This record gives sequence, structure tokens and C-alpha cells, in this order.
Amino acid sequence: MPGPGSAGSAWPVAPVLPTEGSAVPAPVLTVPWLGERDDRSRRTAETPLVEREDEIAVLRRGIRGVLAGRSGQVTVVGPRGAGRSALLAAAVREARVAGVITAFASCSPGESAVHRGVINRLFADIADADCRLDGGPRSCGRASAERSIPTLCGDFVGVASQGPLLIAVDDAQWADPGSKAWLEAMEHRLQQAPMLLVRSVLATGEHAAVPGGDTVAVRLLSEDGLRQLVADRFPGSLPDPRFTTGLHGLTGGRPALVAPVLERLAAAGGEPVAGHLPAVSAHLADVRAAELAVSIAALPADALALLRAIAVCRGLLDFDLVTNLAGPLAGRVGDALRQLVGFGLVRDGAPTRIADGTTADAALGTLSAAGRGELANRCVELAYRAAVPDDQLAELLAQVRPVGASWAVATLRRAAERRRVLGDDAGAARLLGRALREPVSPAERRKLMLGLALAEVADEPELSDQRLQRVLLDTGPEVSGAVLLEAADHLLARGDTRTAHRVIAATCRRRSGFEAGTSALAALGRLAQEDCAAGPVVPAPAFDVPRAEPGDTDPVRAATTAVELARRGREPGRARDLARLALEPRANLPHSLRLGAAWVLLCADELSEAVLGLTDVHQDAVRAGARAVAANAVLLRARCELRRGNLGQAQADLEAAVARLPERAWHPRALPGLRAVRAEAALAAMRLDEAERAVGPVLPPGADDGLAAGYLLLQRGRVHLAKGDARAALEAFRAAGRGTTGRREGNPVDLPWRTGAALALARSGSDGAAELAREALARAETWGVPGARGATSLRLADVFTGGERRAHLERAVLLLEGTARRVDFLTAVTELAAARLDDGDVAEATALIGRVATLRPQLLPAGLAEKIRDVSGRLARRGPDAAARPAAGPAGALSEQEARIAALAAAGRTNPEIARALQLSSRLVELRLTRIYRKLTVTGRGQLAELMSPGSAAS
Repeated sequence: MPGPGSAGSAWPVAPVLPTEGSAVPAPVLTVPWLGERDDRSRRTAETPLVEREDEIAVLRRGIRGVLAGRSGQVTVVGPRGAGRSALLAAAVREARVAGVITAFASCSPGESAVHRGVINRLFADIADADCRLDGGPRSCGRASAERSIPTLCGDFVGVASQGPLLIAVDDAQWADPGSKAWLEAMEHRLQQAPMLLVRSVLATGEHAAVPGGDTVAVRLLSEDGLRQLVADRFPGSLPDPRFTTGLHGLTGGRPALVAPVLERLAAAGGEPVAGHLPAVSAHLADVRAAELAVSIAALPADALALLRAIAVCRGLLDFDLVTNLAGPLAGRVGDALRQLVGFGLVRDGAPTRIADGTTADAALGTLSAAGRGELANRCVELAYRAAVPDDQLAELLAQVRPVGASWAVATLRRAAERRRVLGDDAGAARLLGRALREPVSPAERRKLMLGLALAEVADEPELSDQRLQRVLLDTGPEVSGAVLLEAADHLLARGDTRTAHRVIAATCRRRSGFEAGTSALAALGRLAQEDCAAGPVVPAPAFDVPRAEPGDTDPVRAATTAVELARRGREPGRARDLARLALEPRANLPHSLRLGAAWVLLCADELSEAVLGLTDVHQDAVRAGARAVAANAVLLRARCELRRGNLGQAQADLEAAVARLPERAWHPRALPGLRAVRAEAALAAMRLDEAERAVGPVLPPGADDGLAAGYLLLQRGRVHLAKGDARAALEAFRAAGRGTTGRREGNPVDLPWRTGAALALARSGSDGAAELAREALARAETWGVPGARGATSLRLADVFTGGERRAHLERAVLLLEGTARRVDFLTAVTELAAARLDDGDVAEATALIGRVATLRPQLLPAGLAEKIRDVSGRLARRGPDAAARPAAGPAGALSEQEARIAALAAAGRTNPEIARALQLSSRLVELRLTRIYRKLTVTGRGQLAELMSPGSAAS
């Protein structure tokens, strides 16, 4: 309604708003709920605006100014849904209450082409208030299209002369050109009468700022503000923090979305609790879908065509190509794009992108299936002709039906390879799967399936295995042998040796004329067959790979022969040389054969060479995208590092194995190997609880036999021994031993179950420990690797007592010195020092412990460092001169065994004769004599005979 007073007065009004400094409280600036402006009689509830204090202050200042006769303008700027319209509506309502004449118009992209539509709506609002217009209350809107802008401006100045006037235009950026020109002209007429011009503008790059007057920046609600809004809507209820946090995440703090959600929840009698969030999310999706449908239906033809083109291009093409795809438009492209941005269907800025996937689906849903396909194919063809990069072109190809062009497959393969290199295996799998939908030759299809299997192994391991089997079984002579060999290699690396054995055997039978690689494929089958032999059903021999003869340089035969020799525990020198030949770069063997050769070097204690070879395998596997091979390589490397005593590096390799292939993706027959190495590392670090967890879980079906299962049983026995449960340990060791029958006992280093069983028998007080220990020692002697022999003597020393135990410890020190088994050597020295100290040989114990006491404890396993501290402490308690105190006589400084050796040597026996008499090795006799000479301070047998002569102290 108009304010009181005539046109020529100084616009006296009855003040409703308080003046500055007044104690009268100002009315709360409020905004009706969504829909109230459309049907004001239906709702009366009002909700206070929150977190809008600064914005309200600016608008109130403008209203006070116009009431006082001062003109001005305010621009409300904010993102979509931030409540700009609500602020404008609230300002209009309060101005009306204060006696200000108001004219309100809301713009929309769909009406931006209506000539002077905003002016017409403003005139209609004034006419509804019964204000006097120069052209009459009913004729002004009809004639506005024919009248000049200065005349129209004069009409509004005339209205303002009757009382303060508020002109409010919502979403002014979508005003038609004529109305925009009128608004600009009105800015220059504001001083002619008391007028307040308020506009709301969407915050975009183009419309973010409007010059002149005050600017109000509307922010999205914070979580605290949203919580206050919920509390106001549900008085008496304490908002659930999870509800407000979830609602803030769903709405982004946009009041335009929050308000209808809360209204609907309250109408349904619900409470603001987290349990209602799924329903809220579904409601918001419905609201979004309804808004999309209305917005798209309101689009003119040009804007709709452009929207479809933007949707199908997915932001992957330059805008010039997008407009080309949209086809010739009747109007300007810029106008159509502004409409799309205004409706929120397209993101503002470069590159031009659809708002989201839902919008894209809605836009393309306006076309038939045939129409969508035709538009997508046109998009792809246009992108190909424009030489769009492979990554973008592949993404477009992934959205369309097969195009039947050779360049499509090549593009998808290149893009998939790039995704794989960047670590996006899922993206690579998606593109390769799309390439398989194109018409390709059988040979090309097998290559694509092979690449897809490698990309899927981490997320879909079973599907990956099935694809590898199909590559091997469903092929004809047109498929190259290299593809079959690679598929067999990856299938074997997955650890399913039973399936690999069966599939490779079938492939070899079908491809009897297989030219290059027949021996390599058969060698892979032979590896699978060896592992299957541990199960309850031993497969019939299906592969006859000739053994490498002396001088043979064939790497395939070298690898298979080396693995066979190592598994039988025979000819370590020859096995080592053949493994080195197989690992040479020029050999170019399948990954699985190279892994087998590296395992041979591990058994032969050539740990540095094994680590180098495994590092090469790992790097090659990573380049090829072979996750299973890479995981196996670093897992075997972890075993090498554990043997070398590098616990930190071993742990890093364990983590790398799981990073390359997540534990859930390991095949059941390979999974025990991972858990076994994990347990071995935990035992070495004295983390017994962790080791127990590693060996404790029940294995999945199919994982109870094979080399990996035997290795896990071995570690389970070691865990039981560490816990003091000798009987459970014995059962685990024997179970591991039963699995070696088919493999003809296996390598004594790789699976020393007899050693563990002998220790378990000894600790449980059962018979047969010594006999089993000697059998284990004999097998280690047969393998002949010094480190393996020394480690076996070290571990089995506890089976024996007295002089025999010391003899095994001395033998261990002798054999382990200078080998890669650093921790085993230090352990043997420490144990021998403790044994010497128990015998009262302080000098020898001091000399021995002095070899290890200077090492930094941080570099040693926890158990070994503790043992060294214990022996050093015992020596320290003997006193500083304990080592210098002489024994009762020369013989008193000798152990029982040393005294017997000294007596025989003094009697003129040779070293071999002494060795046979005492059942020792000649090397051990030589070592003892050297120690005897040092203890008795003699230089040879002559002085020893004189010292040991009758009547001497030594006799």
C-alpha cells in the first residue's frame, strides 16, 4: 500500500522501523516457507532467517534511508540456493509493513526473451497496490512495449513521488535486454524521488558484481547455522548432531533445499534424528529430479540442443566442437549457454561441463534410444577427426555403442595402458572391456582378454583367473604362442597350481605343433605339477622337459633343472649355476621360471644374487601390469631379507606384496605363503602375538596343500614351540612333512620339518629326537650348502647335551662364518659363548662374546640382543680379572672334547685319524687343535706332546 502524504510533500511517514539508537526493538526479518508466496492464505508460520545478520543490517539500512527520503540501491549476490530470494522477499514484506510502496518481479532464464517482461510485472505489482500511474493502472503494462525507456522511468518516479518506493528484482541477471536497459536507466533517476532499488544476482563469473550502492554477499549456511534452523523448526527437540551433519552434507548448507526437507519431515511427524537421513536423501533426489524435469521442459529448442551436446561430450571436448555437435542454432550460442547456467544445468566457467550425471541422464532422456546412439556416435566421430587425445576419445568411446572401426580398439588399448601405468587398474579394465565389444579378430580378442585379466586381478580375482583360462583353452592356431605363454605364466603366478596344471596340459596337447615356446610352456606346466604333487591326489605326469646337460645353455632347461635339483636337495653347485643362467637378462624367460630360479639361489644361500634377480622380476612385472607376479617377487625377496637378518627391509617387502595384490585377491593356494612369511617376520622380531595371529586363521578351501601350505605349517610349528606347546608344534611339523612325500622330501633348507620335529620331541621329552636330528643333519649335509649345514647344526644343538651340544655349536660357528646368514652366525657365537661359560671356560667365552658385544643392539633381532646382554652380564659378574685367572693346569683350560683331541694329537695321531676316532669332521678337528694351541700357549704338536707327557700337569 502507498505511504501517507501527497506527491509534493516531504514524504512524512509513520515510522515502523526504529531509528538509529532507539530502544524500540526492530521486528524480526522473516521469510515464508517455500510455497508460501504462491499461496499466502494457506500458511501463516514464519521462520527466522539464520546467519544473515550482516545482510539484514544492510537491507534495513536501505529501508530506513528511503523512509527518511534518501534513495539507494542494494545488490544481493550469492550462489544458487543460498537464500537470495528469501532475503529479497523478506525485505519486501518488511518494507510493506513500514509503509513503503513495493514493486517486486522475479526473473527466470525461460522468460529472458520476453520483451520488457520485468517492467510489466513491476507495473502489475504497483497496480495491485492501487497507486496512481500516469498511464492508468490497467494500461501501463499493455503499453510498456511501445513506450520509451525515459517515459517508463518517469512513470516509476511519479509513483515514488506519492511515497517511498522499493523496486525489487530477483535474479536480475536473467532479465530481458529491454528490462536491463530500463534498470540501468533507473539507476540514474534514483535521486529524483525516494526510491530503493534492490536486485539479487547469481554469483557467477559474469554476474558476480554490480556497480553502485551496497553489495550483500549471501553465504551458504554453516553446520551451526543449519543446527539453529533445525532447532527453530522443531522447538522442544534436541537436534541429533549426526542428523545435522548428514543434512549439511546432503544439502551443502543451501537453505532453499533445507527448508522443504524440514517442512516435509515435520509434516510427517518425524524427528530430526540420523535414522531419517536415508529418507531425506531420497526426498532430495526426488526434488532434484522434479526440478530437472521442469527446467529442461522450459528450455527453448536452441538451449535444449546445446544441453544435449554438452551432456554427451561430458566436458571432454572444446566448446567449439560441442557447439558444432549441437548443430546450427537459431539464436546466439552465448544466450543459450547463459540460460543453461541460469537453470543450474551447466557449470559456469571453462571447460563447459554438465552439472552432474543426473542432469546428463535427464537431458539425454529427452531423446529416443536411437537418437541418443546417433548423437553419441556423431560425438565420437567428431572427436576422432579433431584429433582429440586418446584419454578423452576413449572416455567418449566408453559411452557409445561399437563403432566398428580399427582406430577405436587401438585408442582404447592405448588409453587403458596409460591408466594402468598411472595405477588406475579399474579404469584400464573398463576401457579394455569396452574394446572387447568391438568386432576384432580372435587373436586380437585373446590379447585384449589377457590385458583385461591383468587389470581385474586386484578387484575381481576369480573373474581374472577365468579369463586367463579362456585364453588358454578357447583358442585356435591363429593365436600366437607368446600370448598363450604369457597367459599360462600369469595363471601360474596366481598360485592355483592345480588349475594351471590342468589347463596348461590341455593347451599343450592341443598345440602339439607349437613352435616357439613349447618347452617354456611345458616348463610352466612342470612347475605346477611339482606343487600339485603335495596334495592328496598326485597328478599324472604330463610334461617331459629334458634336463639340462653339462654345457647346455638353454635357459628353459636350466631353470627347470635347477628347480628340480633344489627340490630334491641335490647338487647345490650345479643348481646354483643353472639358476644364474636362467636369471640372465638375455634369457627372457617367463616370470614364473625366473621366480623359481631365484628360489634356488635362496636355498643355496646366494641371497644377494637372489635379491637382485627378484628385484628385476618385480620391476618387469610392474611395467607389464602383472600384479600377482610382482607380489610373489617381493614376498620371496622378504624371505631373502629375513635370512640375511634385514628385518626392516623384510617388513617393507611384506607391505609391498600386499600393496601390489590386496590380501583378499590372493588365491587360496597362495595365501598361506603370505601368512607364513608374515609369521616368520613376526617371530624374528619377537612379536609372538602377531605371529600367532598370522598362522591362526582357518585357511579357505583349497589352501590345505601345496608348497605354501607346508611353509605355513612349518611356521605354525615354530610359533607353538615359542609358546612352549611342544606337542602342538610336533603335530604341525609332521603335517608339513606329510605334504613333502609327493615332492620327494623337498629341500632341507626350504622346508626343514625334521629339524622342527626333532626340537619338539626333545622339548616334550619323547624318544626319537636325536635320531630325527641326525637324519636332518644328514640331509643338510647332502644338500651341502655351508650356511644350510651350519643353520641346521645351530638349531639342532638343543636336541643334544654336554659335549655333543657344544660340538654342534662350534660346527655352526665354523660353517656360518662368512656366509650371508649374519644373524644365524651371531646367534651361534653367542650360544657357544654361553656354553663355554657354563663349562667354566671364561677366557673362551670372553673371546667369543667379544666378537658380538660391540654390535649396536638396534641392528639385531630383539631375542639375540637380549641373549648377548645376558652372557655379557654373566661374564661381568665373574669380575674384571675372571678371564685372566689361570686354570689349575693346562688340561684344566680344555673342555672334555678338547682334552681328548689333545691327548690323541700328542700321541701322534693325524687329524683324519682323530676325526674317525671321535666321529668328527677333519675341519672341526683342525679348528679344535688351533684353539687348544692358543689355550695352552704352544705352537705345534711337538710342544703339545711335551706338555702332555707323563708327569706334566696336563697329563
